[in-house]
Amino acid sequence: MTKRSQPTVAIVIPNYNDSQYLPACLESVLGLVLRPDQIILVDDGSTDESVAVAARYLNGVSGAQIVVNSQRVGTMAALNVGLQYVTCDYVLFLASNDHLDGEILAHAKTAIARLGPTGLWSAMVWSADAEGNYEQVFPSAVVATQETGFTPKECVGLANRVGSWFTGTTMLFHRETLQGIGGFDLEYRGLADLFAALTISSLKGAIFCPAPFGVMRRHDGGYLWKTLTDHAHLETTLLQGIADKGPQLSPALFSQQFIERTRRRIRFSAIRALRENEWPDIGGAWEQGACKWLGVLWRFLRSARSRTLMAFLILRPFDVLPMLWYRIITYRWVVVRDRLWNPTIVSRACKVAVGMSRQVR
Repeated sequence: MTKRSQPTVAIVIPNYNDSQYLPACLESVLGLVLRPDQIILVDDGSTDESVAVAARYLNGVSGAQIVVNSQRVGTMAALNVGLQYVTCDYVLFLASNDHLDGEILAHAKTAIARLGPTGLWSAMVWSADAEGNYEQVFPSAVVATQETGFTPKECVGLANRVGSWFTGTTMLFHRETLQGIGGFDLEYRGLADLFAALTISSLKGAIFCPAPFGVMRRHDGGYLWKTLTDHAHLETTLLQGIADKGPQLSPALFSQQFIERTRRRIRFSAIRALRENEWPDIGGAWEQGACKWLGVLWRFLRSARSRTLMAFLILRPFDVLPMLWYRIITYRWVVVRDRLWNPTIVSRACKVAVGMSRQVR
């Protein structure tokens, strides 16, 4: 069997006025034993000290460059700007207020060389509060308990059963495939990376690693929250964009069933993002009726958990069993197996060992 060569990887970091978080982000990148082949920081018209902070870290670093937008274009457009400068095989997009944890590139490169070229490599992430304190392994869907490569057909099946199993901080996109679908679609706003990941995996397959290699900072008022709470635009995107654009990029993925399930899943996410006394004007005729009942019942349910459960059962009954299996049972199995239940006692060395051990399995 011919040994495959390891791919090259770039990291693109979009930034807007995140000078307070940039040091942690850049230190996590530059502290890797195996550094990225390219580092491209795109400053989106910051008015703070971001460019100066970035220059202190990146000046003189091989393969690193700082791109400064003369005017602000927005997060996803900034990602597309960075993508134009990438020449590597794969590209990871790292938010400036997040950071890496563990030798993600050494692991991902080895996995891709071992399992074969793929459209996407992804892993799990830690969640952290606004100050960067670790909280837990983010409860994303765990679609395999060992590092596994999935064919495009299998990825389509997973997308129908699970929706998304990706976490943005750890996704390595195949650069040519991402460029081939036009990069990130700005109409999807904070959901653009999700749809890009789903589309690319349905075209070229994906590799999933059940170990945390990044840290996602939790804070209110983020880009995704703004997307989910702009209900008028969200419905336009859901009703028109997905059905019109999706099948042109990946007919196998964007079936009528997937489109309908995706609409329901995103509408549920919009409900979860609601403020206490608000209610969205979302959905088709059936869902409008259901949501009217939800709106009435909402006022009588005191806890956010009971409200979320009620909305989930009404809008996403098809996800009950997959949620139980992929987001509860297999997730908890991985957390317990790899001793990831308490981030305050899990050292960086232990987490690296967890990730690197999968290279030889």
